[in-house]
Amino acid sequence: MMALDRITGFSKTILVISTFLLIVQIASFLFADSNPGAGQMSFRIFENSLMIIVVFIPVILDKVANVRIPRALEIAFVGFCFSGLVLGDLFDFYGRFVWWDILLHGISGVMLGILGYVILSAFMDLKKGKVSVRPVLVAVWIISFALAVGALWEIFEYIADGIFGLNSQQYLTSTGTFDESTPLKGREALRDTMEDLILGFIGAAAVAIFIYIELRSDYRIRKVRQ
Repeated sequence: MMALDRITGFSKTILVISTFLLIVQIASFLFADSNPGAGQMSFRIFENSLMIIVVFIPVILDKVANVRIPRALEIAFVGFCFSGLVLGDLFDFYGRFVWWDILLHGISGVMLGILGYVILSAFMDLKKGKVSVRPVLVAVWIISFALAVGALWEIFEYIADGIFGLNSQQYLTSTGTFDESTPLKGREALRDTMEDLILGFIGAAAVAIFIYIELRSDYRIRKVRQ
């Protein structure tokens, strides 16, 4: 109960929805007469379970690493994951709306950039001036953090596609996660992965530039005082 008390009302709502969907999916998997799409059903159960874990990540970061995620960022983070894991895959928004994937990956770069800065600030107390770090290095960290997490996500999608027979990386001619069609060839098969990484980079770079400009003036003031 302590963990539930430390998350936002929005996160609790997402937790209830995800838990309900997980129960329904497990029941369907166990009691259905036949499971022709057992791999896809298993993946849906896995993603719902992952969504439930995501809700508690801010609590885990606070408890384990003493990193406190702002409530606004927590809501944005949980909402983003719900939009991708549940709406995108389980309700096939990726297949229904061509722009859904582009939108989420653009937002992900911004969010990961902000999260990278929050984590760095928590460890180094940048705002309080306890540690003097060059703004350009902070900007490099923000971009590197976002790209690293984005690359890990692409690795996850690649592995999931191989294990569950999915189309997360959009290497098929269809656009849905669970669609089955002809594989793309050559450079075209890499388009989705590379576009996702590029969009993440652009979003993180925008955050890095903004943070760099903000920190540069503070850094100069501290150097003058020293």
